[in-house]
Amino acid sequence: MADHSTIQTHTNTQNGDVSKKDISSIDVVSDSSYGDNYGHLEKQYTPTQRFFRSTQRYVWDDPDKPKHEKKFLLKLDFFLLTYACLGYFCKNLDQQNISNAYVSGMKEALNMHGNQLTYLSNVFTAGYVISQLPAVILVTRFRPSYVIPTLECLWAVFTFCSAAVTSVPQLYAMRFLIACCEGAFFPCIIYLIGSWYTKHERAKRTTLFYCTASLAHMFSGYLQAAAYDNLDGHLGHAGWQWLFIICGIISLPVGVMGYFFNPDFPENTRAFYLTKDEAAYARQRLILDGYTPLGSSSSKWDKKKIFRIVKTWQFWVLSFGYFFVQSSHPSQQPFYSLWLKAEGHSVYQINVWPTGQSAVGAVTQIIAGMLSDSPLLGGKRWHSIAVLQGASFFGTLVLAIWNVPIGLKYFAMYISFCSAGVPGLFYSWFPDLMPHDHEMRGFLTAFSNMFSYVNQIWFQDAVWRTEEAPTFRPGFIAAASFSIALILTAFLIHVLEKRDAKHDQRSKEIQETSRVEDGVVPEIQADPVHVA
Repeated sequence: MADHSTIQTHTNTQNGDVSKKDISSIDVVSDSSYGDNYGHLEKQYTPTQRFFRSTQRYVWDDPDKPKHEKKFLLKLDFFLLTYACLGYFCKNLDQQNISNAYVSGMKEALNMHGNQLTYLSNVFTAGYVISQLPAVILVTRFRPSYVIPTLECLWAVFTFCSAAVTSVPQLYAMRFLIACCEGAFFPCIIYLIGSWYTKHERAKRTTLFYCTASLAHMFSGYLQAAAYDNLDGHLGHAGWQWLFIICGIISLPVGVMGYFFNPDFPENTRAFYLTKDEAAYARQRLILDGYTPLGSSSSKWDKKKIFRIVKTWQFWVLSFGYFFVQSSHPSQQPFYSLWLKAEGHSVYQINVWPTGQSAVGAVTQIIAGMLSDSPLLGGKRWHSIAVLQGASFFGTLVLAIWNVPIGLKYFAMYISFCSAGVPGLFYSWFPDLMPHDHEMRGFLTAFSNMFSYVNQIWFQDAVWRTEEAPTFRPGFIAAASFSIALILTAFLIHVLEKRDAKHDQRSKEIQETSRVEDGVVPEIQADPVHVA
């Protein structure tokens, strides 16, 4: 049954107000009894209907949500999630096209040699890293619907420019500028998704968002194969140059779309597709789910707040945890493509066969996200992370051995990419681990990603050196080791989360006892009004 909860609160924020008038009259269905009260409702349905309704609870959202909530989520999915997925697709398409261009003629055209591909990746990482924390802090002060789309349009322009480079230093410059623009997109969008969806809605949507990275990797291979076969030499441009041109053509309209589709935060949204009641409803849903609004934390951005964040376990465990996430995923080098090239396969096969790795990552992460949100796991994340990392551990261990039957080697090439499904689950966990500080969630989303990328500079140069191609034995050994480290870290986070939840519950009980002893009776609002 619906839990018709109401909240009496008044929170002033810099970006918007959450007032009694806004939220006290809106009926919200709490997720606290998720999956517990459906038995009596299911009796009115046929066996076939019950099957499809049960499937829906695992695949997407609970079919018993009220109509106004379904309508609200449909709008949010169509605009915010669509924009997020398209933008992330473009971002990853751009990142992947360097590897495809390298094995499809760019290396020879620019006379690249030695570890220059690795250095190119390091230059990109440097630009990507330095932009993330400033970007997240910026979107808590200025509207994300202004900041993020502007940076998207700029990276599209720099992608066009990449097709015109004639030397490696010029390519370094373009990749650095693109990285500075792209670095803001990921943490800000993850922060936005975590600020709109509740615990039982978030993982499936975050993994769907992440899935577009795998699709971009697949599409980039097909795109490069098509460009090489059909456009190589057309209008005086090589196939690898056409890849950059096409990527820019795809990215620019998505950047423009962001000015209209990005809803900002629930506390300051002016999205044309949400009514005032729906915006207030969005804020109340999150408060009922245990999350504090933007701007309601005890201090603003200053040294004191940052030092307080640094002292928390989340700062250290989540930062190292995401480094393990990235380091356990063997994507630092296009090892499959380089092995196929060394074995004498065609350019078409080199570009297309490795797309199966991305398909594995896409399928596993979507399934894991659905199960994580479903009644089976009830919003818990660590089980799915452990299973995916266990599969990736097996694949990278086989590749570290290398001299194995050819069928097993092909199998390992694909199953090692199960770890591609972990980042979405990991970041969908963040709001649950920091429910009482909105800005801290954004800060650690950016910092953990930044920390991982900073460490990738030395990590990639140390164990994923181009000179080790195509076997990359040190890299696969490291990936297998970090898979085990991540499984242990996920369990540690689970234990710490339970400890914090018990502490919060004890604090609430003490507070309620104190209020009752002082004679304070909670205000009750009758006859809440549904959002139209």
